[in-house]
Amino acid sequence: MLRLLAVLAMLLTWVSGAHSSPNDSVKVLPDSSNFVTASLLTISPTNEVYSVFGHTAIRMECPVHQLDYVFTFESDPSVNGFVTFFAGKAKARFIAVPTQEFIESMRGLGRGVKQYELNLTLHEEQELWRNLDNDMVEGAHRKFNLLVNNCVSMTVMKLHQSCINEHIEWGKEGKLTLLDNGDYVRQCVGRSPWAEFLFITFMGSVCEESYGYESRLCPENIITEMKKASFVSEEDEKRPVLTGEEKELLPVTGTLKETKVTPMLLFVVLLVFTCLLTFAEWRWNWIKPARIYDVILFVTQTLLGLGLLYITFVSELLGSHWNWYLIPFNPLPLILWLCLRKQKNYGRIYLLYTVVLVAFIALTPFLSQLDVPHQLITVVLAVRCGSKYWNYKLNKK
Repeated sequence: MLRLLAVLAMLLTWVSGAHSSPNDSVKVLPDSSNFVTASLLTISPTNEVYSVFGHTAIRMECPVHQLDYVFTFESDPSVNGFVTFFAGKAKARFIAVPTQEFIESMRGLGRGVKQYELNLTLHEEQELWRNLDNDMVEGAHRKFNLLVNNCVSMTVMKLHQSCINEHIEWGKEGKLTLLDNGDYVRQCVGRSPWAEFLFITFMGSVCEESYGYESRLCPENIITEMKKASFVSEEDEKRPVLTGEEKELLPVTGTLKETKVTPMLLFVVLLVFTCLLTFAEWRWNWIKPARIYDVILFVTQTLLGLGLLYITFVSELLGSHWNWYLIPFNPLPLILWLCLRKQKNYGRIYLLYTVVLVAFIALTPFLSQLDVPHQLITVVLAVRCGSKYWNYKLNKK
């Protein structure tokens, strides 16, 4: 269905171009350099998880035939799309939206839009438009991936594909490649603590790696980097990738709300509550409240572990990578409890798990994925496991 709609949209574009009367007020220059104009659009971020990085799109204009479209690489942002996104099944595709319609949709969200003209030749602009049209016709044939198939990577790919007898040469990489992937993502989404928490949770050991330069481009830095980049011909002639001045098509009217309840605050409160409850369990014999809390805690831990296992090994939202948080979050403790709880020395498993958790906490300075907000939860699990082992030891005497 999406493919059919895309084909119809493109046909309508061609038909409108073929049958609309040329705009006589637009004079084509002798070299036809203003017949088609290609521009890069950057859209400001929002608090939503799927748009916290901001957005990048390509605007294609043919003033003579009154054609003006924004080609934007999109996945489904609906509730169902949010679920399929984290399930690793979100499909993404280029869609063409009339520029004014696109601007109005951003206005409704309070997002700002800025435009930067690309310094492509006429034939390259035509090739870019053709490539975007062809990609749109193919429909949602790509699996959305934060590290590979995203709005910036697809935009850069289309620029590479549209170069004719030349290539893009980037400027000095600067600080972009100095950080590992984990710290780079933290830098990009630091304004949204919960988005940062989620992305770091799912990234796994890829946090320890350092991806290449183009993989580090995002809506926030792509203009800075493109201002340093050049188109280089086979004769080694260079011209800048961007030309002209920045144009603000739409000012930012929405505000990025600061989250009052951050992961750090929430899990500090959880740890304090856990410590107080554990103290009350030992000081005033609050056995039943502690048991109820343990059931809630470890059932939640198991469910989170199952979800993390799925995202790591099935959905591959960020590719196939080991995830360090599978050590504290996995269904193994529940499986052991179900199978061995009636065994005489079962309580020693609590000691073993406590030791594993403490050792995992000690790794925090050495692994980029591990950070304080996540490890506060690990401390909570360690406190309760240690308490349960101590109970077992006392009851055995």
